[in-house]
Amino acid sequence: MPINSALRSFGIDSPPGWLADPKWALIAIMIMVIWTYTGYTMVLYMAGLQGISKELYEASDIDGASKLHGFFQITVPMLKPTSFLIAVTLIISTFQVFAAIAVMTKGGPVNSTMVLAYHIYIEAFQHYRMGYAAAVSWVLFIVIFIITMIQWQGQKRWQSHF
Repeated sequence: MPINSALRSFGIDSPPGWLADPKWALIAIMIMVIWTYTGYTMVLYMAGLQGISKELYEASDIDGASKLHGFFQITVPMLKPTSFLIAVTLIISTFQVFAAIAVMTKGGPVNSTMVLAYHIYIEAFQHYRMGYAAAVSWVLFIVIFIITMIQWQGQKRWQSHF
């Protein structure tokens, strides 16, 4: 594994077993999922950056503001709606992580990567408990809905007032 080779080159003699170790399996899945969503996030931030008017930066230059001041007073506030969209979609996505676990660990080792979405799948399609799986799916929906509503209420602080 390339990561373990890199860790060995830094002097770590026994790197983790990643997917085979219950302590590291979920962390390995999390690293992989974060890496997967990095491109999505960057594309959205690039679109948000392209939507910021150049006149705002020109006006701050005329006023004598530094580049750092322009970043914190123009760029960051103007990217708040984009950041809000990314936060909502990524939090919803984290509750629905299924494919990575189904392919890489199947909930193991020792159920250390058993998340709710994979649990629903196991109950429905391996144990044939469709009613229970449907009920758990509704619970997952309600949890995601509540978290999204909390974020939506908090959005007022995220929005810029330009």
